[in-house]
Amino acid sequence: MVGGPHTKLSNLANAQDATLSNILLDNFISLYDWGLLDRGSFYNISIPQSGLYGGDRHILRSAQDPNYSDGTVWEGYRKNWVWESGIDGTTQQPIAISGVFVDGEFLSTDNVTNPYYIDYPNGKVIFDSAISTSSEVKLEYSHKWVEVIPAEGVSWFRKIQQSSFRNEEDFQVSASGGWASLGQTRVQLPCLAVEVIPAKKLEGYQLGGGQWVNNDIVFHVITENHWECANLMDTVLYQNDRTIHLYNPTEVAISGVSPYNYRNELRENAIPSGLYPNLIDNFFYRRCWINSSKAQEIVQLSPDLYIGAVRCSTQVKAI
Repeated sequence: MVGGPHTKLSNLANAQDATLSNILLDNFISLYDWGLLDRGSFYNISIPQSGLYGGDRHILRSAQDPNYSDGTVWEGYRKNWVWESGIDGTTQQPIAISGVFVDGEFLSTDNVTNPYYIDYPNGKVIFDSAISTSSEVKLEYSHKWVEVIPAEGVSWFRKIQQSSFRNEEDFQVSASGGWASLGQTRVQLPCLAVEVIPAKKLEGYQLGGGQWVNNDIVFHVITENHWECANLMDTVLYQNDRTIHLYNPTEVAISGVSPYNYRNELRENAIPSGLYPNLIDNFFYRRCWINSSKAQEIVQLSPDLYIGAVRCSTQVKAI
């Protein structure tokens, strides 16, 4: 070994491993994404199904994407499709996608005649070969009610899409309305954006060594209705004074059990290995105490845009 301990960085095994700030970010996104889903925060879209204001929610539209030929990508009115199963917090279960209908012909997810894959986060069916843009494409699926993302995802190049439940308004018209931008550049509401503040304080753990690491986490809530904003803020606030378990995202990535591959296609072992409860059980990292949660006032930025925030402190023995 070249050099002694005084030449080495402490508490860092590998420079590319996730540090506590990133571990907290991944875990709190997973906690609320799974936790809200487990409490019924999803919509089942059956064939046929119309929206409250009209429009056919089960019909996909041809999406214009510069990365693909026209007729290759077909998207739903909402993104963030459900892939998870086995939830037990509600009696209703989300719909598992088994196939898609193209002009009345059912194509299973494993068909070889006209293969495709499902992009769950962006709510798309992507065919290997383009089909006619005048085709009628139908799908039974479930989508999540709340989009849980890193706060950095709500940046200047991403567009907040309001009225995304109003699919009767220009949804089936190509490049129109709030659907004109790419799915991966839209933030659909309601949204819970998670921001981890780098460690603000270290405290001694015991006389023999070790330290508590204290981070603050800010949950930005963005909705179209005041009651949605208040509900989500209350949900976050009520998690105060509890301990949660964290998983190690570096070990998850190395193991290959993360739910999606490079193109957001579901991996074969995503169920059950990639489910949040199993990540906690199989890749346990540390315990995390949530405390000192405080909510800010809800601010109305426009007639249908409300923003609020909840800030909490966390304590982890990471060093």
